[in-house]
Amino acid sequence: MIDFRYHVVSIVAVFLALALGLFIGSTTLRGKVGANISKRTENVTHENNKLRGELSDARSLLSRDEAFDNALTPYAVAGQLSGQSVVLVSAPGVDDGLRKRVTAALTLAGATLNGDIRLQDGLLDPQQDEFLKTLTDRVAAPGRPLPNGTGAQRALALLADVLGARPSDQPVSTAAAGRILSAYGDGKLLSVAGDSPHPASLGVLIAAPAPPSDDPDAAAQVALLGEFAHDLDRTAVGAVITGPAAADEAGGLLDLVRSNSSLRGDVSTVDSADLPSGVIATVMALAEQAMGRSGSYGSGSGADAPLPSPSPSP
Repeated sequence: MIDFRYHVVSIVAVFLALALGLFIGSTTLRGKVGANISKRTENVTHENNKLRGELSDARSLLSRDEAFDNALTPYAVAGQLSGQSVVLVSAPGVDDGLRKRVTAALTLAGATLNGDIRLQDGLLDPQQDEFLKTLTDRVAAPGRPLPNGTGAQRALALLADVLGARPSDQPVSTAAAGRILSAYGDGKLLSVAGDSPHPASLGVLIAAPAPPSDDPDAAAQVALLGEFAHDLDRTAVGAVITGPAAADEAGGLLDLVRSNSSLRGDVSTVDSADLPSGVIATVMALAEQAMGRSGSYGSGSGADAPLPSPSPSP
């Protein structure tokens, strides 16, 4: 029978063997392992510094490109929209800085800004359906039949009637337009910056970044904005949707319009409007719409070209 002393001796032997192994390993391998670790660390540090340098160079180049485009903008857009009236409509969630840059470019291009409208979430809210149907029935413009559809579809179609103008068509009367816009404002469906809007020959809809994919109502709301842009293109001479690069991502308004052949053929789109080049493209796309042409511009995957082609010389 194995006694207690045997167990003690066995345990001591195990620990002695472990200690001896650690000692031998530390004295024999320490130099090689340490040298290998040091070399790997130096390589990683060198590669990291190289990548940091490349990133810094890329940012510097981008900054210089943006500075050049900013300086070029007044010359590139000058006179592009002389004699044209434009109404500016912002979707919910649009960055105020982007809106200001587009507004400034329209002014530099010689356009007359006939309105600055900011749509509110309530206009696209499915919970507001009955309210919107009742409201549009009450304020509908004479001679402007409302489409069959949801309350939001009817409300947006009526708004497009108020904002768009074609030379051959009779615009909504000033009194009717004022009544509609006032009702929408009181209902917190939109807000107006500056003077009361007037019908314009061209419309710009500024898109927000693509909504989160887990938003259950997002797709329907983006589709409503696509229909509104199409309605605005119908009531005006032409319409352009412009927005940041993120609006061209999956589920965004630019992505939806560019994926729909019936919308893409009528409404122009511009991505990267958060960059000077995108603002220039927006002005040029509006000038192209005034001549009856359309296209998709920018640097996104759905763009046809960075800018519209120059008009042929007479």
